[in-house]
Amino acid sequence: MTLGEKIYELRTKNAMSQGDLANTLEVSRQSVSKWETNTSVPELDKLVKMSEVFNISLDELIRGEKGEKVQEVKCEIQSPAISAPQNGLPPRKIVGLFILGFGLIVFLFLSLLGDLLSALFLSSPLFVCALICLTVNKHTVLWCGWALYGLIYAYLRYATGIRLWWIFQGWLYRGGLEIHAVIAWLQALGLMMLIISTGRLFYKGRKNLSD
Repeated sequence: MTLGEKIYELRTKNAMSQGDLANTLEVSRQSVSKWETNTSVPELDKLVKMSEVFNISLDELIRGEKGEKVQEVKCEIQSPAISAPQNGLPPRKIVGLFILGFGLIVFLFLSLLGDLLSALFLSSPLFVCALICLTVNKHTVLWCGWALYGLIYAYLRYATGIRLWWIFQGWLYRGGLEIHAVIAWLQALGLMMLIISTGRLFYKGRKNLSD
């Protein structure tokens, strides 16, 4: 049995479509299709993750042997105990619900102190991150980062008047490094980190599509 046939067999026995397996491994559906037709070979990290998903050893996955362990896996796949976690909430949604609950606690606590506007402002980042965790399937942390950066930028722009491009204003440095310049530099560094992270994910996605 070839590696592609083995991947196809395990995928179908787990009742997974090519798209389901692709989402789990963070690759394109076309990559899974190429693996199953032996047009291309998965990278080592994808093979390791597949062995964890299908609950078999890496050696068994690559060699495609039908030993006793394979028979045990077949029985376990069909048992309710294995299918139960698949019907539960994914970790990102559990995290999203936890953040949502914490945000509600922060909002209610600050509201009881009598400052409704501050309560809404301080709890809004938590609500936004919770919404992203509950609705976005891929790159959740990165999307949360962009959302939080947008909220912070909007607050600094309209509440304090600090601009991102102030890092190029010479008057901020005449009497030493002022707090406005420090905040502007932190904004610039945060934006740079988000752009680099997004670029790396985009490059990795393009690379997986070409596999």
